[in-house]
Amino acid sequence: MKILASFMLATLLLMKSDHKIQEPKKVYIQSVENKIQIGPLSKNRNLVFGFKNILLENLQELDYEVTDSLSNSDYSLKVELLYFDVIQTNQGVSVFHKNDNETILRIKGYLYDKNGKKVRDAVATGKSSEISLSTLIISEGGGINQTSVSNVIKKSSETLIQNLFSK
Repeated sequence: MKILASFMLATLLLMKSDHKIQEPKKVYIQSVENKIQIGPLSKNRNLVFGFKNILLENLQELDYEVTDSLSNSDYSLKVELLYFDVIQTNQGVSVFHKNDNETILRIKGYLYDKNGKKVRDAVATGKSSEISLSTLIISEGGGINQTSVSNVIKKSSETLIQNLFSK
């Protein structure tokens, strides 16, 4: 029993000594700009605020430390929202109806080091689909679903972060 306990203690000590504690990268978000030219969300500031909040959440979930000042950061990030659209596909036979909405968001991000030098830029596209089936003759639709918008923002910002910080 003593041998087993000493073996476990030695294993834990070895694991702890080999494990290097890595500090999270400090990131400052310079700006999020809406450069969408057409559609209902062109120049929409609510989309910018929503995207920035979800981007902050994603950075924290991926173990990056978000700072309030550029001087305290290792990297800074600038994001442009380039394209947003909902593509609708409707199919119907008699009284049966299938509605497929795909929300698409394309963004471009720029990663800068603490000296202001551009390290990398990347483009990411997020897609979220919503499929509804019904037996109604007249259906409601055509609007933007808030859940789809949140999903596509989360997916595209995660992809952008991974593309910018991968080596």
